[in-house]
Amino acid sequence: MSNPAAPAALSFDEARRQIESAAAARLAGADPKAVNGELPALEFKKGEISVALAFKAFQERDFFSCLDVLRQYYRSFPELSRAFSGANLVADLASPVTRKLAERRSREAEDELPPQVKIAFRFDPRTGGGSVTFTKAGLLQQEEVNCVLDLWQRHAFAGATAATDGDAALALERLGAVVFRPDPDFAEDRLAGYEQTKKEVRDTIVLPLVHPEVFQQIGALTRTRPGSSVPRAVLFEGPPGTGKTTMARVIAGQSGLPMVYVPVESIMSKWFGESERRLDAIFAAAGSLGRSVVFLDEIDAFAGSRDKPMHEATRRILSVLLRQLQGLVDTSNVVVVGATNRQIDLDPALLNRFNRSVHFPLPSPPERAAILRYYAKHLAPAEIAALAEASGGRSGRELEDACGMAERLWASELIQSGEAVRAPPGEAYLRAFRLKFPAE
Repeated sequence: MSNPAAPAALSFDEARRQIESAAAARLAGADPKAVNGELPALEFKKGEISVALAFKAFQERDFFSCLDVLRQYYRSFPELSRAFSGANLVADLASPVTRKLAERRSREAEDELPPQVKIAFRFDPRTGGGSVTFTKAGLLQQEEVNCVLDLWQRHAFAGATAATDGDAALALERLGAVVFRPDPDFAEDRLAGYEQTKKEVRDTIVLPLVHPEVFQQIGALTRTRPGSSVPRAVLFEGPPGTGKTTMARVIAGQSGLPMVYVPVESIMSKWFGESERRLDAIFAAAGSLGRSVVFLDEIDAFAGSRDKPMHEATRRILSVLLRQLQGLVDTSNVVVVGATNRQIDLDPALLNRFNRSVHFPLPSPPERAAILRYYAKHLAPAEIAALAEASGGRSGRELEDACGMAERLWASELIQSGEAVRAPPGEAYLRAFRLKFPAE
């Protein structure tokens, strides 16, 4: 009987598609002079799969950076030996205790565990290049595919010159993304109300981006391995129209970073394999920008939970997104902000990838008053209070739309009457609000 808790292995075709498409997208977005690695080569023969990663420059000291990557995915390394011009390593997704208990129970129980993988490191002293080859008697797990891509990414562009910002921005625009250059004037006052939410974002996201050295120094004092608490992925969740997109631009403006806005339509495609390729290419181009904020709007539309019925194309997009957030892109340069109206629909594995989650609630009465003062500054406090009372349960965007309706209706009245232009009175706003928000 198979173990229902054991994760299913990927087919060879799916593993090859994920690895080759991700690597090809990354190579396509890079300056040819910057490329240090070749396209990974996969082979499946007599029940054994092999993945070969070749690099133009690859020396013995690079073994330790490879080991740092492998330790993030494999639980143990039961064997390590020297070889001619390199080293051989055996890696295991299962812990030594789990492997030992399975051996004691039965041969069948041991077979239910994923097979160990052999990893060969070779260094050529004549050319300065080398390779890493994964060999496994069986198919790869998703974690192992992610590991291969992460290790390849670490060395495929080592010591290379990245593409220029202009090249990366042009590539992103061709992919349907929109690049907003950092705008210092795009400050918190662009988002009226929401003082508590703005403070949370300022303290936990903006400050770490503006002063990363302070957080790195604290990490050096507190952590066994070097690291910091600077967020790499942040989730904005809340009802529509509550300022999630505006807040992403505020983060980019205050931290001096460009923002890459990724709408759903820039990813989705009717062609097989195109959607995940586009998402991979967007991340690759964003990584070439240097430090940047990638804003994924309506992330629930293409990253739903795998516990529910899901189209195969959506499943592949989710797999790419999980891999990207896990480290394929240099996430020290790219901060990912996802926005959703329905957090409950997101895949649990994706939720675990976000370092921070910020809730954007519907505005309270004082916050509605603050928003209304932003769009109707000429009204008296009592009139603002009356409008705030008449718009309970409405989002900031709905309040802006209602104020816009009041302006249009008032302009129409002035044109028809021939009167001089003046600001709409409070009664004009109340009439518009009754039309926009009829009593239920």
